[in-house]
Amino acid sequence: MMKPIIGIMGNQRIKNDINIPWSYAPTGFVKGIQRSGGLPLILPISSEEDAKTYISMVDKVLLIGGQNVDPQFYQEDRHTDDNDFFLERDVFELAVIKEAIHQKKPIFGVCRGLQLMNVALGGTLNQNIKGHWQREEGNVRTHPVIIKNECVLSKIYGSYAQINSFHRQSIKIMAKSLKPIAFDPDTGIIEAAVSIDKTITFLGVQWHPELLIDDSVKDMALFDYFVNEL
Repeated sequence: MMKPIIGIMGNQRIKNDINIPWSYAPTGFVKGIQRSGGLPLILPISSEEDAKTYISMVDKVLLIGGQNVDPQFYQEDRHTDDNDFFLERDVFELAVIKEAIHQKKPIFGVCRGLQLMNVALGGTLNQNIKGHWQREEGNVRTHPVIIKNECVLSKIYGSYAQINSFHRQSIKIMAKSLKPIAFDPDTGIIEAAVSIDKTITFLGVQWHPELLIDDSVKDMALFDYFVNEL
């Protein structure tokens, strides 16, 4: 049986010690997909025109974390001192989302990936929230989430999970095509969402399961669900 090909949307940053841009994806995503029986394929930031070809090469799409989503895509000015933006990436990944929906390819969004999907479908973001960027290492769980009953995540995690947290943006107005399925119990910030549009297959989480899979059966099960069921 052919392994499902998972397109991981790559990021690009400058490697400071040699001042050269690097295209990459965190290895946890690669390992999570491989352990689930999938074949990971990292897709570098490219032109909008390349989105159709890239999506035709894969069975599913993984939108990973990284820079903030530029607020121009939800008709707002910037209201944050954080200058971590990359317009070329936003433009390309929005084209990828549009093409994945057109080709009926499932999408899994992690952190920025959930935020970008919400924006692509007409939602907006809080630009600079507090208390959701932990100081601890990525494999340390510092943050609780409450999960709705009888949703896909409750089947994996139950009604409560302890997660990691590395985000300065969050969903403000949710796109009509999405519904929330997990929340921060203290602030109400949305921590996960799924599509309610039958033409769109999407699951997104605000935490980083790729940093937890080495010692978490449940976070590994999330990758298994994405690769084999979503």
